[in-house]
Formats: sequence, structure tokens, C-alpha cells
Amino acid sequence: MQEHHHAHTDPRPHLPETPQEITRDLLGKFFNPRGRALFVFAGLLFLLGIVGFVMRVSGGFAHRAEWGYYAVVVVYLLSTAQAAPLLAVATRLTKGYWRKPFVRAAELFTVVGVVNFVLLLPLLMVVPPLEGRRTFWVEWEGAPQAMLFLGMFGLVVCGLGFLYTSAMPDIAAARDHAPSGRRGLLASLARQWVGTPYQWRVVTQGITYFGCFYLMMLVGMHFLVSVEFAISFVPGWRDPIFPAFHAISSIQAGLAMLLVAMGMYRYFGGYRQYFALDQFWNPGKLLLAFSLLWFYFWWSAFIIFWYGRTPAELGVLETTMFGPYKTAFIIGFLLNFALPVFLLIWNPVRTSIKGPIIVGSIILVGNFFDRIRIYAASFSVDPIGLELEHVPAARLPELADYLLFAGVFGFIVFTYMLAMRVIPPMALWELKEYQILTKVRTLGRNQVIVIGKPE
Repeated sequence: MQEHHHAHTDPRPHLPETPQEITRDLLGKFFNPRGRALFVFAGLLFLLGIVGFVMRVSGGFAHRAEWGYYAVVVVYLLSTAQAAPLLAVATRLTKGYWRKPFVRAAELFTVVGVVNFVLLLPLLMVVPPLEGRRTFWVEWEGAPQAMLFLGMFGLVVCGLGFLYTSAMPDIAAARDHAPSGRRGLLASLARQWVGTPYQWRVVTQGITYFGCFYLMMLVGMHFLVSVEFAISFVPGWRDPIFPAFHAISSIQAGLAMLLVAMGMYRYFGGYRQYFALDQFWNPGKLLLAFSLLWFYFWWSAFIIFWYGRTPAELGVLETTMFGPYKTAFIIGFLLNFALPVFLLIWNPVRTSIKGPIIVGSIILVGNFFDRIRIYAASFSVDPIGLELEHVPAARLPELADYLLFAGVFGFIVFTYMLAMRVIPPMALWELKEYQILTKVRTLGRNQVIVIGKPE
């Protein structure tokens, strides 16, 4: 048994009284979802993104600089939506029971990876040959395109496996309560699930394995894209810290994306009673930590270039921070580090529900500008040589780029909400387990949660 103490008087979500009532309530919301207007609007933005995609591909692959903002879109999706499931992975491995209401909200982001995998394919055609430039792969046949393809493919497979394995019991519950018109698809997805001990062992072990591989594949993809789409494109950029910074900033943005999604669940999705203070306060503490880590890893790399001051190092600083993309760098610095830390150090902000959601929204904007100053700049230079001959002027987005920017929101929201109509958006079996294994007791002036952990 374990006790969790809280100073606030409402330590856990207001769940229905019995597991049967949880099932009825959540499946009722599943079969009658809200947000149709948002779904249609996101679908229209999705179509705009497809138009931008077609325009960019039809323009050909000869001019790499034209693909800089396209790369921003791909890496931004990788850094936000595809990183959001990590909190579900981490809290499952550490057995954090405050995770129960939001695990499915995090897992559903894995479907966005399918869209991003398609978006990545044309970008592989833009990568220049290995000859004449520094590269990690030297003489490897098919590299780096094959590695990027396999890395993203593996990430998508692990993500969908993670989601499907976790959702299997809930899909079966929906199958058993579904109206006749929706039973066929749910029955096909649920297969032969009846809840035997063996099936539950497969689910719990599958969640662990898929989750761990998803974490490893995501970190690996950040290494690949940061090296192949940024470092290897800029002559003189030798920075072993940058891939770690890229992964840390992605985890920060993934947390921010999940917090915004939980806010949508609570305020607009009809799930207010399932998301209490703990579901925002605990991720808010992690968000503060990763905002500080963002600065630590950025500073660790920056200070070497700043004091080294060789022509090659100054060229890198000019390209990515203090030259044509200085405005994007300043906005990214303020919105990824300075403003989030300033807000989250205040208890009234960090220990609230709306505070972490607002900070998460700020970080999502900051991450987008940070990716612009990295990838729009890197794609604009000539990768041949030992140092940068000159820093090109900033390239402004074209119509295709603006359509893709609009499509980012559509890609995420439309794909996510489409998955919510196939898979229950709340983990029924996790919430019922949480209700059975937790009790609220009074200790002095405080309310405490007493948790029985069968693991």
C-alpha cells in the first residue's frame, strides 16, 4: 500500500461510483462524441495541407532551399504529436497512478505518425549525395535515406502497436455495448478478446515492450533528423550535444501537446470530472524541469561555439541564431525557456489546471519557431566544404508552405479525432482499476489517496 499526500482537498478525479457506471458514461460519450464542428474545420485544414503537399512535390526536388519549411513541418510533427505518448510510456514504467485518466489521450497521438511518415517520403529525395560533405554514414549503401525510412517506419509500427494493445480491452467493451451499425468494425478490431488471464498478460507485456521500443525509436529518429537534416547540411557544424538538445526539446513539446489535449478533453470534450488537478500539476512539474533542461543543453553547445570562435563555428552561429533567422531564434528562446520558466516557478500557476495548459500552448509556438531557425536555415546553405563561405539571406515561406503550416493543425486534430471515433478516447480498464485500488482518507486537515498497487 502507498499513500500520496496532497494539500488540496480534491486529490483525485470525480469518477462515477461503480465500474459499471464508468463503462456506461464513457461509452455513451464514445458513441455520441462532441466536437463535430472542430472535426469538420480540422478536416478542411487537412485538405489545405494536402494541397500544399501536392504543390511542393510538383515543384520538384532540385532546389533544396525550397524544402526548408517543409522540413520544419515534418520535424515539428515529430517533436510534438509523436512525442506526446512518452508521458504514458514513462508513467506506466514508473507505475504512476495519476496517469490513469490521460494515458489514452497520450496514446492516440501515435496515429499522427502515419501522416508524418507519408510527409517524410518526399523529403528523402532532397537529401544530397554523400560525396563532398561530412556525414555520419561515410560509405554506407542507401544511407541516410534508408535509415530515415526504416526509423520512421519502426516508430509508426511501435506507436500503433502500443495504442492497439492498450486499447484492446476497451474496444471489446465497446463491441459488447455498440449499436448494430458500429458493431462490425469494433468486433473486427477486438478479435477474440474475452479477458482471460493469458490475454491480460499479453496486454500488459505488450504495452511495456511496445512502449519501450517507441521511446527508443523516437530518440533514434531525433538523432537521425538532427544530423541528416541540420548538422550535415551546414559546413563546420560539429556538435555532439545538438542531437540531445533536439530530443530534450521534443520531450518538452510533447508534454506541452499532451497538456493542451487534456485541456480540450476537460473543457470541451465532456470529460471534466475525469481530469482533476493532479493530471495537470504533475506534468506541470515535469514541464518546468524540461524547460530548464532546454536551456542547459542549448547553453552547453552554444558556449563551445561562442568561445571557440573559429570561422566555421561563427558561421554556424550566424546561420542558426544571430543571422537571418535571429528573430525566429529569439522567439523560440523566449517561448521555450524564458517565459515558461518564469510562469512555472510561481506556485499559483504551476499548481493550477489552466496554468500548465497556457504554458503548454506557449511552448508549442516556441518549438515551431525553434525548428524554423534550425531547418529553414540549414536547408538554405551549400553543404559542401569545411566551413560556410557565406550565410544566405532568410527565405520567406511561399504559398505551399503557408498551406502546410495550416495543415499542421489539421493533420494533428483531424487524425486524432478520427481515431477517437474508432478507439474509446478514455482507457476504461485503467480507470476502473484506479477506482477499485484507490481510496480517499482524511489525515489531519488534508485529504490523502491510499493506493493499493498489485504490481
